[in-house]
Amino acid sequence: MRKFFTILWWLGATNLFSQTDLKIGQWKSHLPFQRGVYVTQSDDQVFYATQYAVLIIDKADRALERLTKVEGLSQVGVKQVKYNRGSHILAIVYDNSAIDLLYQDGSIASLPNIPASNIVIGEKTINEVYMANDSIAYLAANFGLITLNVVQGIFPNTVKTPVEVNGVAIFNDLIYIATPEGLYTTDPNAGYNIDDFANWDWVGGEKGFPQAYHSNAINVYNDHLYLDVNDSLYVFDGDTARYVNHQDTSSIEFITAEGEHLLVGFFCGFSCYGKTLIYDGTGLIGLAGGGCVVVPQYAIEDTEGNIWYADLDPGFKVEEKGTGFCQEIELNSPRTISSSDIETGNGQVWVAAGGIDQSDRALFNRNGFYSLIDGIWTTYNGESYPQLIELSDFIDIKINPTNGKIYTGAFLDGLVEFDPATREIKVYNETNSDGKLNFAVLDASRTRVLGLAFDQEGNLWMCNNNAPNPLVVLRSDGTWENYELPCTPDDGIYKILVDNLGYKWMAPFKKNNAGIIVFDEGDPGNPADDRCKVINTSNSVLPSNVVNALALDRDGAVWAATSNGAAVFQCDPLGGDCPGTLPFVEVDGFGANLLEEQNVLSVAVDGANRKWFGTQAGVFVMSPEGNTQITHFTEENSPLFDDIINDIAFDGETGEAYIGTQNGLISYRSEATEGGSFHADALVFPNPVRSDYEGPIAIKGLAEDATVKITDVGGQLVYETKALGGQAIWNGRDYNDRKVNTGVYLVFATSRNSSNPDVVVAKVLVVN
Repeated sequence: MRKFFTILWWLGATNLFSQTDLKIGQWKSHLPFQRGVYVTQSDDQVFYATQYAVLIIDKADRALERLTKVEGLSQVGVKQVKYNRGSHILAIVYDNSAIDLLYQDGSIASLPNIPASNIVIGEKTINEVYMANDSIAYLAANFGLITLNVVQGIFPNTVKTPVEVNGVAIFNDLIYIATPEGLYTTDPNAGYNIDDFANWDWVGGEKGFPQAYHSNAINVYNDHLYLDVNDSLYVFDGDTARYVNHQDTSSIEFITAEGEHLLVGFFCGFSCYGKTLIYDGTGLIGLAGGGCVVVPQYAIEDTEGNIWYADLDPGFKVEEKGTGFCQEIELNSPRTISSSDIETGNGQVWVAAGGIDQSDRALFNRNGFYSLIDGIWTTYNGESYPQLIELSDFIDIKINPTNGKIYTGAFLDGLVEFDPATREIKVYNETNSDGKLNFAVLDASRTRVLGLAFDQEGNLWMCNNNAPNPLVVLRSDGTWENYELPCTPDDGIYKILVDNLGYKWMAPFKKNNAGIIVFDEGDPGNPADDRCKVINTSNSVLPSNVVNALALDRDGAVWAATSNGAAVFQCDPLGGDCPGTLPFVEVDGFGANLLEEQNVLSVAVDGANRKWFGTQAGVFVMSPEGNTQITHFTEENSPLFDDIINDIAFDGETGEAYIGTQNGLISYRSEATEGGSFHADALVFPNPVRSDYEGPIAIKGLAEDATVKITDVGGQLVYETKALGGQAIWNGRDYNDRKVNTGVYLVFATSRNSSNPDVVVAKVLVVN
């Protein structure tokens, strides 16, 4: 019998012995903070609406704060932000017209009223927010004008209009709205019902405007109304309008007047540079600083004369007063929300950022792939590596377990090898793979490489989609081979897994509705001993022939995620009958086969052998056998950005799950880590446990599935549990769910190896 005792008294750490900064049960967003789509300000802060969240910048020291759904926003897809200086409230408007109100104390109120309203049928879009006073905001919408009381969080009035409202302003005590038909105005103090659009007047030729015109932007500056008239800048004094400026091939994107000057942004499409013009009331005085304006969205001037730009060009930009110089504030974040495949290992996270459409066709997505290493996000694509300029739609990504090199497959077109140590990159295709990678039969100029998997010998297997011999291997000695699949004419394979027997499990394109192909090459030099079998709904329990993902669990079983639930195969499909199993699950008194009627898009296995299924209805966490639902995360009950889950991957050291949703990457610190056959350096955290701490107490570094007993110093048993992989969790309570008293408690952990058990002892101080 082998016994190993470790006595540990560990104090003063701030996180759970790992590279992650998350506590167990916490979430972290990994959204792109690359560009601003709108900008507003308070006296000391600037607020940017990014495409997915909010960035807060301190004006004085440029300190940054990110505000995402993890920090309390109600959703993703931010369209614009507007600050009310009087009430110190930030209005956050989403793409679907829902609104969050961020108060000065950090609390957030969510207002789903507009998208939920039946006043207007169909799409509802808010185009602009105008803060009229300390409590009232006017919302210009595609269906009319809405009044919002930001202090009370209520909507007192709605004016339904026959035309879209692009902007709104109050000038000379009248309300003006900019529409595709020009200006309309009304007097809110006249005593008639302004909610009736019949009480609004069109402002036309009698005031100096064209007889037919459209208006997109409007604002008040120096006691005059400035507006867009047919893509030209006009000024209006209440009686007469006059022309000010026009920029050929450009339209006016915004007009702002928050500082000393009037700022007018001109947009000229995505093939040329836009510009922002600066006026002082007497005329044009300048052009915005070089480099600050590419695809202008909005700009504001602060009280110091600095101009802050929201621009679709990457980086958050500010032009310091008098410098004419554009300072870019760059954030460490992913480049994109896309995540078709996630891989973890060596303390790193790698993400393939491509994809194909529902008909299995190219998207021509050139985002490439990206990594998280030592807390830094890096993107690899044609902009940073010329070798990748012609490649798009990266589908799968894997880390070589022997040398740490990265391999990723591009649907268009080839296999990419990247060495993180040397930054060297190499592309394999039909020209340099000993003729083993080949063009697709129906796409004779493309080498499609999709699914990737390493076997136990370090050989890389890949799906050479639609090639004559679609299964290809790059062996660890650098040689290549390819194989046909004699059991099926289907060569459209796009997912692959290698099991513990060395069998290759492959899923063809979803549209092929072909089930699973299992292949074993036997002796690589003897084609006669190749074995191949198709598993489908006619010869197995597979609930659907549309197979979206495959995963190998810690016991060697293969799990198949399909369009109608999931199945598990714990048998040898090439050695005899192997129908598989459909775990039966009961939830809230109702029973069904595992995830029956759910479109299961991905499956991952954590350190405790639990199954995490990504579906179109969120993440289902199931027991190791798949017959008990542990939890179900959705965008309604968690910070998940979306219920459509493309992929999930685990950092076995920390237990952090990286979840790729349709709207971005997010991570969650789970309770389970990977454990070995024997205990490692067992650690307890937090230690000591203070009286105000209510979270989990973790014991990490244990043998896999170890039995853990917690006693007081007198040997009285307080709590017993089983490690989740290599980590056990204690809630600081005894068997009667009472908080334990102040004192020292001993942790005894015994490995499950009955013939050669491994024992570790640790101490934890509880202060109540």
